[in-house]
Amino acid sequence: MAIANDMSLLLNKIERRLGLLPLATSLPDQFKKPAWADVIMEDTMRSFSRYFPNKIRFVVNDETCVKRIENHKTVYYIKEELIEGVKLLGVQDIDWQDTSADNVSLGQTAGYGYYVPNYGSVQETLTSYMGYQMAADNASLYNNNIYLEFEFPNKIWISRAGNLDVNLNSFVVRLLVEHNTLATISPTKMETFEALAQADIANFLWKNLRYYDGLETIYVNIDLKLNELEQEAGKRESIIDKLENSYVSAANDNIPYIMTVSG
Repeated sequence: MAIANDMSLLLNKIERRLGLLPLATSLPDQFKKPAWADVIMEDTMRSFSRYFPNKIRFVVNDETCVKRIENHKTVYYIKEELIEGVKLLGVQDIDWQDTSADNVSLGQTAGYGYYVPNYGSVQETLTSYMGYQMAADNASLYNNNIYLEFEFPNKIWISRAGNLDVNLNSFVVRLLVEHNTLATISPTKMETFEALAQADIANFLWKNLRYYDGLETIYVNIDLKLNELEQEAGKRESIIDKLENSYVSAANDNIPYIMTVSG
């Protein structure tokens, strides 16, 4: 119900911003709010997801993937019916925060694996962070450059130095998928999403209602004011440019972005 209310709230907001309150109830059924929701789900949601996708945790094992050996490498084909019924866009990385047995074994290939400070007392916090840094320094000497590779539409494998194969029974990754609800979109990104949705609705109405504009009937001469809708629809390109410019930045937590500060 909350998700439905979020969509209703968004549609009401767009209706007010486009000045459609006097016209909304008089629109043909195929152009009323239920059709606007379809436009948002099929157009806005998909375009937005290409730049700021939804991130989900996914366990790779024999139940969720089909494992094969190809070119001397173990590859995993994700079963699409198991990714919550949404379109897979890519794979971000191994979930290094997951400390299950096989994920820890991936860490061990880097030399020293995982060091968890939570087992110590509060007094050991500083020592633990120093231990983290020492472990990172030492591990860099033995780093095999493990990273995840993805081939559209659903093929992944683990690469490492020397082209050595990594064959595990189970490990955890973070998948990037399309949003299929407003609930998964960060509130800090909703202003941009709303602007894109507004442009898409304006474009939908303008391109369809223009065929009714100036139409003479036995009851009335229809004279719709479509200039403003056309102007709102024209903003879509600049919004997409904004998304493209923001895609590779610290604003997007779904890319491997590292900031380095030199002293």
